[in-house]
Amino acid sequence: MAEDVASESREKLRLENMFGAMGLALVDKVEKAFSAETGLGASAVAAVVQIGSNPGLSIEVLRRYIALSHSATVRLIDHLVEQGLVLRDSGIGGDRRSKALRLTEAGETVFQRNLAARRSVIDRAIGVLSPEETQILGTLVEKLLPALVDIGDDQHVVCRVCDESVCVREHCPISHMS
Repeated sequence: MAEDVASESREKLRLENMFGAMGLALVDKVEKAFSAETGLGASAVAAVVQIGSNPGLSIEVLRRYIALSHSATVRLIDHLVEQGLVLRDSGIGGDRRSKALRLTEAGETVFQRNLAARRSVIDRAIGVLSPEETQILGTLVEKLLPALVDIGDDQHVVCRVCDESVCVREHCPISHMS
């Protein structure tokens, strides 16, 4: 009996190790793909993806979505504007201080390339699964994801480099948390 408990405990610890390693491997591969594809760092990629997915975002909303301070986000946007990827449009709701962020044509190209790079890494990971295993994984991820996300700004941060065009908001395991 004690041996069975010890064996189960070892298997759980082994699963935790593999799950943790898989999570880090996925993040490392995606960030490497972003850098190779566009030369941008993680925060810049997240900003481009968020602006591309939500044209007209303010710096304040973007800041929350990419988990940076206001000043760091302003510096990041200044850099992306200098690179010709982002435009600051006129004020939002009559507030001339709050600028609506939009991608340039070059920014739109980088946005699409980032999504393709992310998709390629994830396709590589789940491509080894059968259709049935893929369906099971989907069910498990829908169950696990809410356990990893805190209600509040974290709900947006976790989706910062997602392809929002394929999301079905009514079936999002994160948006149903609040």
